[in-house]
Amino acid sequence: MKITYLLLVLFLWTPFCTKAQKKPFIIEKQLEVIKKEPENSNALKFLCQYYLNKGEFSKTITYAEYMKNIADKSKNPSLYLYSYLFQGQAQMMSGREKVAKKNLNLALELATKLHNDSLLCSVYGNLGLYAANIDTDYYRAIQWLYKGITLAQQNKYQEQYAILLANLANIYYLKKDKAGIKYALESYELGHRLNDPYIIYTGAINTAYLYFLMKQNEEAIKYIHEAEKLMLENDFYDQAHTYNLFGNILCDSGEYVQAIEYYKKAMKDKQAAQTSSIVYAHLGYARVLMKEKNYEEAILLLKQGLAISYARANAIHRNALYETLSTCYEQLHQYHNALNYYKVFRLENDSLFNKDKERDLSEMRFKYDTERQENMIKQSKLDVMQKEQRIQQQTFILIIIFIVLGLLYYLYQRKNKLYVSIVKQNQEAIKRETELNRRIRELEQNGKSGNAPEKYAGSSLTDEKSLELFRALERAMREEKIYKDNSITKDKIADLLGTNRTYLSRIINEQSKQSFTHYVNSFRIEEAIRLLSNPQNDTPLKAISADLGFNSISTFYNLFQSVVGMTPSQYRNKVLELQKQQ
Repeated sequence: MKITYLLLVLFLWTPFCTKAQKKPFIIEKQLEVIKKEPENSNALKFLCQYYLNKGEFSKTITYAEYMKNIADKSKNPSLYLYSYLFQGQAQMMSGREKVAKKNLNLALELATKLHNDSLLCSVYGNLGLYAANIDTDYYRAIQWLYKGITLAQQNKYQEQYAILLANLANIYYLKKDKAGIKYALESYELGHRLNDPYIIYTGAINTAYLYFLMKQNEEAIKYIHEAEKLMLENDFYDQAHTYNLFGNILCDSGEYVQAIEYYKKAMKDKQAAQTSSIVYAHLGYARVLMKEKNYEEAILLLKQGLAISYARANAIHRNALYETLSTCYEQLHQYHNALNYYKVFRLENDSLFNKDKERDLSEMRFKYDTERQENMIKQSKLDVMQKEQRIQQQTFILIIIFIVLGLLYYLYQRKNKLYVSIVKQNQEAIKRETELNRRIRELEQNGKSGNAPEKYAGSSLTDEKSLELFRALERAMREEKIYKDNSITKDKIADLLGTNRTYLSRIINEQSKQSFTHYVNSFRIEEAIRLLSNPQNDTPLKAISADLGFNSISTFYNLFQSVVGMTPSQYRNKVLELQKQQ
């Protein structure tokens, strides 16, 4: 469900948005040119871009440094600029973030000094890439992108404008903001107007991701199939990004086996994929395993994803990895680990929602929308549109606040109910045991004196016989556990005790104040409580239900909950939790 490093890397390299070459002889030709003309800057630029697109960053850096040596000799500022850009991006994608930032800042300074607006658009894009991938600062990334978009608009750089729009949509997807759909669609439509396969691809894949975010999978599938077709025809870089979205959609549809196949396919694309694509493949695969209750294997995948994220200095999806790890450990009742990972997740997540940055984002977004509409509608209509936009933003914020407050209230109520149920169950168990002991003592001491209750005064069943019969019934229940027979009836028990069903009903009513069914079920529930109170007992609930004589697990669940105050599974989970806390 998350955006990957793929689009940010490929899209933001605006002036060199070339397709991966299918014909190796083109590369061989450029290498021959370098041999004959070592200072041929065009050939060097081509090779730098080719190896950058192929993910061979060490070669990119080698040729970029060679280009800088030529610039040192010729004092050509343009070559310095290209060298800084290629080195900065290759270093960033290979995890050398500090030196990468230095080169990108040098490129920014030089592009501004040379008034090279085309390359300046690319620099802004790459700085946005750095902010998103290294700093996980999506708001700062959007600010850089808006600068690039504005500059591209002013100079009518349509290709760069379309690609930067696609990048903007990517960032909104990362922020889980559906507003990015308009930028993705605009990029996609512009790609068709320009008849540019790469721009169509970038617009289509971003549109597909955002429709998926909006839970419109049918629309997402239309665009992702078009993106896949263009990807295969043109051998576009980082195909794992597309496989991940296929996996997302299949997982959302409950087709877990096929989803896993796509995630595995994405994970195999390590040499030709961006870091975040590989990381997200681990995340998606782990989420499928969680749906199948395979939390241990999911944890291994998530930790592998974290290791890759840190090794390659790419922070995209890192907060999602921590959050998912916390959920896995919570499901395994390892609450200490769950809490630790949740704390790290909160630290990562809070940085994305800084209020000051949100205000900056709103201002930039307002400025962009205003400028984009100036040549399309009259000023009066634009004013109305701006007012509606502000209302929508405020409404959206209020909805989010209410949802968060509602969720917190729900979690509090649920936790409180659980604690109350536990206390209630314990009190009820103590009360039941005390009452049983009192009843036994009373029967033993007074069973032979007094008269039968008035309603049975005319019966031939004396108090002494009644007491003896009830004692025999209690022994059969507690020692022989006849209640485990799921076909037990009054007639069966009466035959066992040598009496008739009328007398049997009478003594149960007299001594326990319960009907026959409630009396039998009380023993079954007491036994269930005893079994589930043992943390070492891992017998499946269905087996316990059948063994205790219940004909259906739903009856067992309903009766247990009515007596104890929680379901059998909730009771067992709480017992295990309390054991871990001791």
